[in-house]
This record gives sequence, structure tokens and C-alpha cells, in this order.
Amino acid sequence: MKKDLRDIINNYIILHAESSDIYVIAVDSAISSNLYIFRSQLGHRFIDVGVAEQNAFDIAAGLAREGATVFVFGISTFLLYRGYEQLRSIICENKLKVIFIGLWCGLYYSDQGYTHLQIDDINVTRSLPNLNIYSPYSDLSTKRCLDDAFEHQGPSYFRIENPLPESDYLDLHITSDSSALNGSVTLAILATGQSVKRSLLASEYLKSNLNLNISVHPLCDLDVKRLQSSTQKYVRHYQNLLIVEEHLAFCGTGASIGFSWSVKQAGSRIHCLGVGDLIVRNQTYDRALEFHKLNAHGIINKCINILES
Repeated sequence: MKKDLRDIINNYIILHAESSDIYVIAVDSAISSNLYIFRSQLGHRFIDVGVAEQNAFDIAAGLAREGATVFVFGISTFLLYRGYEQLRSIICENKLKVIFIGLWCGLYYSDQGYTHLQIDDINVTRSLPNLNIYSPYSDLSTKRCLDDAFEHQGPSYFRIENPLPESDYLDLHITSDSSALNGSVTLAILATGQSVKRSLLASEYLKSNLNLNISVHPLCDLDVKRLQSSTQKYVRHYQNLLIVEEHLAFCGTGASIGFSWSVKQAGSRIHCLGVGDLIVRNQTYDRALEFHKLNAHGIINKCINILES
């Protein structure tokens, strides 16, 4: 049975908490972040600041300056934007080891209004110094991203969309090794988060029904330098790349890849499939995916349009 990504993260923290001097700070999110097990077992390392993101960041910075590794949990929109000044000027600038778990990203909260809709965080965070950005797509990739963040001597941001077991996160792992290039050289899909599974469904449909062999490659590391490094072989190998993500299309991962490689005047044509300029308030998550053509059907049609053009 597929696990809750919050449990995977929490179990990882519990395993390393005492030996690695880890603290957990919740921004009024002990329940929504599923932190009750950590709180019951390691209450002396747990702090709930309530609705006070800036206070949470200041406390995290203080603990990190004393050598601790600090995890901060919260709803991503509130976590990132209410504490942005502290994140930028104190934590990132000083390379403090604070790991932010931003939950319910993408279109998940489409029924809660614009305040809860986290569709521009990649654009905001990629400009911050020393910050690693992760968008895991499966159980195992989450653990590997945690290992990487734990080794990083600086802050990290996890972009978690819907962590619940019924989400579109995969319960299996596919390679993200860019040396393993396959499928048609005409088009490949690069996807983040839950869009990886939907892209795989689209790829399977295109292969079985239209005999089109379009490979899917997950992207987990989204900070600027590592994203450019991890995508260089894709850009050189495929004529077209379709980047699929639950983020504003004009300023997300696809835009970053397109800009990086247009400067070099070489490589693939970059196509972005993400959230459009028009945001419809208060609709269900599934309806929002359909509206922005981010479900499997929309990805299939986008691939066909690219190939026909």
C-alpha cells in the first residue's frame, strides 16, 4: 500500500532526530502536517508557534546557528510568503540548515481561493541564494531528496503537492538518470511531482493506441544550477521537450529550462504545460487539472499537437 508522504518525511526525521540534533517547528500545522507521532515521541524537539510564520523562521534560524538541523512544516503559501524576508535575508543568505516542508502545493487547494493556491513558488524560490529546491514524485524519491537535503550545507525547500495515499504520487521509482535516454528522439516529457504519474499514463496511452514511444523523465532537483546540469543531455538529445508541472507555465521549471538553453542557442524546442494565466477560483482539484489541461488527457493532446506541428 502506498504511504502518506508526510509519514515518510516524519519517519525519516524521527530516525535521525537525536543523533543529528534535529528540531521540528510547526506553523499551526501539527495536524495537517501529520506531526502527532513526532510530537508524542520527541516532544522536547517539537515547537508549534501557531499562526506566526516569521516567528517560526526566526526560531529556526537561531537553532540552526547553534548547529541544529531544523525542519519547518506548514501550508506552502503561508509558509513561504509570510516569512519571505527572514527566508531570504537571514536563512538563505547565511546558509543556515533549515529544511522547509511546504505542503499542499500546486492546484490542490483550488477550492479554497487564491490565498491557498501555491502555483508560483518555484519562480520565487529559484532566485534565492544557497537554497536547494525539491519536488519528489514517489516514496523513494522523497527519501533520496531528504538524504540530499540532509547533506546540503544550507537551506532546502520541499514542494509537496498532495501527500495523501490516494494522491498521484507514485509508489514505485523510475530512473531520473539522464544517461538512460530512450524512446523517440522527436519528443520527451520532463515532469515534476504528481505530474510524473499523469505523464506516464499519457505516455502509455500514446504507445498502446498510436504507437508513439514518448519517454518520461522525472525532475526532482529544481534549483537553477542543478536543473541546468540535470537537463543538458535531454536538451541535446530530443528535438522537443514538454515540461509538465503544477505551476504557472510562464515562470516555472519549463521557463527556467527554456531560458537557460536559449542563451546557448542550442538544443530542444521547449514546450511548457502548466497553470495558465487565467485562474478560476473555487473549483475542485480534478476540475482545475482538467481546466489547465494537466490531467493525462490534456498531456496526451499536448503531445499530439507538438508532434503534428
